[in-house]
Amino acid sequence: MEEPDFAVVLTGWSGDGRREVIGVLRAVTGLSAWRSALLLSAAPAPVVEEVPFETAVRAAASLRAAGAGADVVCGWCARTLPPDGRPLSPGPCASRYWSAADCRASRSEGAARRVRAPERPSCEG
Repeated sequence: MEEPDFAVVLTGWSGDGRREVIGVLRAVTGLSAWRSALLLSAAPAPVVEEVPFETAVRAAASLRAAGAGADVVCGWCARTLPPDGRPLSPGPCASRYWSAADCRASRSEGAARRVRAPERPSCEG
C-alpha cells in the first residue's frame, strides 16, 4: 500500500502579487490564466489533490513565495502541515488504516522513510 496522498489548498493572497500567484497556479496546475485567476478568486480552494508529499510541499512553497497563502493537507488524516515545514505531532488521525505516527506529515524530512501501511481488510469472505 502506498503512503497517503496530499493536497495543496490555496487560502488566499495578499499584496500586489496577483500576477505572480496566477503564474505559479498555472505552473502547478496546468490551468489557463483565466481559470487560474478564477481559482485565486475562489480561495480557499484546493489547487492540487492526491499528489505525493514532496510535490505538495514544493507547490505550497512556490505559492507562498509568490505571495499566496497555501496549506498542505494530508489526504488520510486530514491534518494541515505547519507552513514552516516542521512535522506534526503524531496526534489523532482520521484514517482507520494508517497510524498518525507513520504519516509523512508527522515525520521530519531527515527521518522520512518508506513505511508500509497495514493491509486493509479484504471484503472477500
